[in-house]
Amino acid sequence: MLNNIFKNKLDKYIFENITFRFITTALVLLIVFLIYIIISRTDSQKIVFIPPKMVAQEFWISGNEVSKSYLHEMAQFIVFNLLNITKHNASSNIDNIMPLIDAAYYNQVKTELVSQNEYVIANSISRTFFLSAVNADKKGEIVVQGIIKDIIGDKVISSKPYLVNIGYKIEQGRFWINAIEIKENK
Repeated sequence: MLNNIFKNKLDKYIFENITFRFITTALVLLIVFLIYIIISRTDSQKIVFIPPKMVAQEFWISGNEVSKSYLHEMAQFIVFNLLNITKHNASSNIDNIMPLIDAAYYNQVKTELVSQNEYVIANSISRTFFLSAVNADKKGEIVVQGIIKDIIGDKVISSKPYLVNIGYKIEQGRFWINAIEIKENK
């Protein structure tokens, strides 16, 4: 009789031990799987700059690839802040563009923008850019076509077609400007 009671208790403890080990192993595997998911999701998070105006088009970003509509929106934002200048908004336009500049080109671009804005302010010029076309077909470069009008007082002193070449790179969804070239379109 004591042997049967002992055998029943031993079987019960062995069953509990096996069940405990099985559940513990399953929970450890589940924790490892959840840690993997968390790490993979953390690495895929992106910082995406969206221009502070109403976005007119849908766009997508995946790793180092972005849609053309996103590039069009960024081009419009950049040329608006770069080429629509008055003496009142010159410094705020620089502040809008500078967070997008790649660190390697930061000082060079800032000095060029500051000298351009000082010229506009010193001569009381208002500069306006009328965008006509955006071409983002070539990877790493956006070409924007339009007309720049320089205005003093109420008179248009020049109205010429220009091309703005914006060099860029995308790193984990982050848009970085690495070159800006403004040239007259002849």
